Amino acid sequence: MFVEERKQKILNILKQKEKVNVNELSELFSISKVIVRKDLCQMEEDGLLTRTHGGAILKRKLIDSNSLKDIAKEELNYKTDLAQKIILSIKEGDIIFLDDSDISIIAAAILQKKKIKITVISNKLEVQKILSENKEIKLISLGGIYNSKTDSFTGDLAIKSLQKFNLNKVFIEARGINVDRMQLSTISINDGELKKTALNFGKELFIVASSDKFFQDSIYNFYSLKEGINIITDSKLCSNIEKILVEKNINIIKGDYSKE
Repeated sequence: MFVEERKQKILNILKQKEKVNVNELSELFSISKVIVRKDLCQMEEDGLLTRTHGGAILKRKLIDSNSLKDIAKEELNYKTDLAQKIILSIKEGDIIFLDDSDISIIAAAILQKKKIKITVISNKLEVQKILSENKEIKLISLGGIYNSKTDSFTGDLAIKSLQKFNLNKVFIEARGINVDRMQLSTISINDGELKKTALNFGKELFIVASSDKFFQDSIYNFYSLKEGINIITDSKLCSNIEKILVEKNINIIKGDYSKE
């Protein structure tokens, strides 16, 4: 087997199991541990993994606000599927918070066509525009500083305003989920502080994230995963990650589609 072919197989194993062991790889490929360590060292230098004692783990991606420019290029199937899971979680009379995510916009578009009496609080301008057309929905806009890049309002004014409401259900998108640290992360301090406030003042908490977000971190850690939280994700969630979360009494709501 060629070296590059072996490295690709190691990478495929990592994507499935999240970690590899030198001894196991040595037996699998019938090569010495020295060669395995050399392969892992080269793959670490290429930014593909992080070596650990006795093996390696998949290298986590670090994303920032620049990732937002690619939203329009992504497939809509899985986003619409996740938005539908949000809708199924909403009941008549609920007071909900929708954050500034792409999926919140899709959820708002679905709600706009429904005859349901709920209160929606959001810092996303596009969400506000869409829901303003539904007279059954009581719409509350948060004040704050407008960010044209995210089309949303953030800052101290938005946070103080949000703290005044009793939220039945909160729907927050995480840009990164680190299961090892049980941390949620997002693109900026302002975004993170508003999300944290919504989660602190909400009764039922829903974190929305595609399965690839479990393998990346963003700049700012804004909340710790804890018992009772719901995670809405796609069908491609790694079984090992799901097992860890379920053992910690975190509810997993999986959609039918996966992010391509």
